[in-house]
Amino acid sequence: MARTDAHSIAASGRTLEEHRDIVRSLETDPRGSRSVRLDFESGDFAGWSVRRLAKDYSAVIQSEIVRTGTKACRFEIRPGDHVSQGLRAELRDWYNAPFEEDTCYGFSTYLPEDFAPPRGVGVVLAQWHDQAELGDPSGKPPLAMRYLDDGLRFTGAFSEVASQNPDKRYVFHEISDVAHGTWLDFVFRIHWSREGDSSIDAFLGGQRLFRFDGPLGYRNEIKGPYFKLGVYASGQIGSPLVAYHDNYSRADSFEAVDPSVAHPTADKA
Repeated sequence: MARTDAHSIAASGRTLEEHRDIVRSLETDPRGSRSVRLDFESGDFAGWSVRRLAKDYSAVIQSEIVRTGTKACRFEIRPGDHVSQGLRAELRDWYNAPFEEDTCYGFSTYLPEDFAPPRGVGVVLAQWHDQAELGDPSGKPPLAMRYLDDGLRFTGAFSEVASQNPDKRYVFHEISDVAHGTWLDFVFRIHWSREGDSSIDAFLGGQRLFRFDGPLGYRNEIKGPYFKLGVYASGQIGSPLVAYHDNYSRADSFEAVDPSVAHPTADKA
């Protein structure tokens, strides 16, 4: 059972509101179908958690830069946009992935030509975050896609117990000079395991980026990771940062989540 006493909350490093958010997710999660398409074509954020948006401009559904269909989401952070211990504008898929099963995720990302964080400041564009119970500390993301110094870095973490200083930290893959001004289509097939090795198959533009097999995430957690996308800066920025995401979906196969093609509308989460 999740612990709610003040001592446990303080020890976890979270605020009361962050704990309440976890309670809401545990009570309602998973919502909807195991397969979902949250592609912004509805014109709203139905199916997403929007708590990690600081301002009206943090996430805007627009029609000027899109992958397929007529709409995509523009994310923006400005200096001072602090949410949940960081400069961030992120949407969360409420769904916690099941352990010991494969889950496929697809999404498209567009970095404008002027997307240029300060040197040495990493910007997370997508991440799978561990789901700690109320009163328990969370750990580093088991999997994250981060822009750093003109490239993309795919990282992960593992410990028996969730920690900000995990036993293992991974750099799965690096792209030294990522393309700007074009859509990047990502698919991840992930097998989350609490008992043995997890696995990741990552693809960009239909071509495999990397394969990983090994311990991943945190053995002590009851629920599997959840997905977030947007922009999240690990350090200070001097000017606004804007990125776009489109065609997020989650299902059981590469073909069902391929973000480069239009899909029939699936159940909303």
